[in-house]
Amino acid sequence: MKRTWLIVFGDSIAFIIAFIFLIFLRFPTTEYSVAIQSHLIPFTILAVSWIVLFYVFGLYDLLTMKPTIPHLKRWISAIIAAFILGMLFFYFIPLFGIAPKSNLLIQVLGFGIGSFAIRRYLYRFLSKTITQHTIIVGHSSSIQTLAQIIKNNPQTGLHITQHFDSIDEVVINFGMTKNTVLILDKQTGTLNEKALMLYQQGIEIIDTAKAYEKYLYKIPVEYIDTSFMIENVALKKDILYTIITTSINIIFSISVLILTSPLLLLAIIARLIEDGNPVFIKQKRVGLNGKIFTLYKIRSMVALSKDGSAETTTAIWSTGHNDTRITKVGKIIRKLHIDEIPQMINILKGDINLVGPRPERPKFVTLLEKEIPYYSCRHIIRPGFTGWAQIKYRYANTTESSKEKFEYDLYYIKNRNIFLDFGIILRTIQIIFTH
Repeated sequence: MKRTWLIVFGDSIAFIIAFIFLIFLRFPTTEYSVAIQSHLIPFTILAVSWIVLFYVFGLYDLLTMKPTIPHLKRWISAIIAAFILGMLFFYFIPLFGIAPKSNLLIQVLGFGIGSFAIRRYLYRFLSKTITQHTIIVGHSSSIQTLAQIIKNNPQTGLHITQHFDSIDEVVINFGMTKNTVLILDKQTGTLNEKALMLYQQGIEIIDTAKAYEKYLYKIPVEYIDTSFMIENVALKKDILYTIITTSINIIFSISVLILTSPLLLLAIIARLIEDGNPVFIKQKRVGLNGKIFTLYKIRSMVALSKDGSAETTTAIWSTGHNDTRITKVGKIIRKLHIDEIPQMINILKGDINLVGPRPERPKFVTLLEKEIPYYSCRHIIRPGFTGWAQIKYRYANTTESSKEKFEYDLYYIKNRNIFLDFGIILRTIQIIFTH
């Protein structure tokens, strides 16, 4: 978390430097004071908006900070979106009496160059300077995967120095230093008196589940048990959280239905012209505490049964955008996410929240509960229109991919709060407009 805030601080510095450069470049010395006064408040609002925008594009995720082509593409997209946001801010909300064109472009370019340079410096700084010696204990597939991710992402600050089979080997072979993290695979060994001795000497000890949660934002199913579920996946009893989320659910769903009603009407007409009724499909989904409810969507696939579904006998996993059952109109409304709009009615009915684990179909739930331990725990909270698993993993159409999405769901259920919910909503909006 501290490293993330360091990146945010770096972007803030980049914005301030760009702003100072803008003032010096565009205004004569005698007008510096007036220019700063007229630009300071709107450009401060713009700075906060751009930082939020960078968060929406996932540019403050530590694992995406690595200088790769995908990260560069994401960063360029965010810079373009920042410029568009600035144009909308100054020309559609003219509250400050300024309409900068060249100035806004200079600010964007200055911020972009500064942000890029500072991020490259921070990557090297976090990778080589602020690091902790890391010891891996165990050889399960999960901990090996974690070890590989750590090696590929030195910006996390973890530097794997040794790998042991047990705590006993650590005590015998390891020279004690305080700046050390020990990641223990519970499937290989358990905490004992020797582990306590290491802890007392200043060694940070975390198990694999906590390491996954801290660095990968998910919780591996292999490392949870009943006691973990009871102690960590508690039901939310925060009245304020419930009031806020309920209010957001109502306001958001009504707003979406009103604002998108013209698109919804066009989609319905196109659906009727292409192959007639049914326009809508009603799918049974598993909700809070395992209760079955009806989820509404605009049909995007061929209708092979009376309820409008693309199946004749049993539920079939979709293969995504390349599914041959998707019609021409269906491809368009899926691309624009118009087919999902009727789910706002489900939010108003209280079937789902705006944010939560995505509700699955009963037949899939029955299958997955047999294959994935504690899968039923997804149903201890109300499912959602969007969720942490959707923005981190997107699509699942196999048992294995459903298992990984469940691990993200576990992270959300354990850590959910209004700020995480707000971040998920913002990232969902970004995904809708960029995918």
